[in-house]
Amino acid sequence: MSRLPSNRSGQSFIEFALIIILFAIVLLSILLILGDDLRTFINDLLQTWFPGLTLPGSPLRMLLAGRWL
Repeated sequence: MSRLPSNRSGQSFIEFALIIILFAIVLLSILLILGDDLRTFINDLLQTWFPGLTLPGSPLRMLLAGRWL
C-alpha cells in the first residue's frame, strides 16, 4: 500500500478552477472578436421573431444597441 495521502480534493479544486478560468478567457475573447456582429445578429433575429418588441427607444433596443453596456 502507498503511504501517500489519498485526499486530493485540494488538487481537484485547483484543476477545476483553472478549467473555469480558461473557459472564461476563451469566451471573453470570442465575445470581444464577434461582439458587434453577434449583437447585430441577435437584433435582426429578435426583429424577425417579435417585430413589435424592438420599438425605437425601448429598453431592449437600447441594450442591443450598446447604450447600456
